[in-house]
Amino acid sequence: MFDKAHFGRIVNFFINIALGIVLSLVGLILSGRLSPLLFIQSFIVSMGVGYTICDLIPAPVWGQKLARKLHIKNKLGSHLFSTAIGGLVLITCISFFCQLVAVGSIVFRVWPHALPYLLLYGYLVLLVFLPASTKIAEFLTKQAKP
Repeated sequence: MFDKAHFGRIVNFFINIALGIVLSLVGLILSGRLSPLLFIQSFIVSMGVGYTICDLIPAPVWGQKLARKLHIKNKLGSHLFSTAIGGLVLITCISFFCQLVAVGSIVFRVWPHALPYLLLYGYLVLLVFLPASTKIAEFLTKQAKP
């Protein structure tokens, strides 16, 4: 269906859908500004920012490299650790820009208080949806056999 070269982009796309939904909901609920319009706006911004950040900043790769340098050999432990490192970078960047668009100039009164919740829920989303997104990308990039 898709060339193997698009594997990372497919993973990014599906991860950003999940992150966009959860980070938008958590951020808007905590700021007390949840409405359908702001949710849609925040979700769209999250998708754009998240996809761009995921393409520009190889945070998941950094997490994997650091796990190897720390000699974390257990597959589950490595996944938990590398996801935490990658998630810290990605969730922080994505959530800041989404909150900035949603609440404007009060972002620094809202975002620091929301960040621990955003990191927690974002990390849980990554733990669940990163393997699922990877499986989807593997399926979509399978080469057709003649």
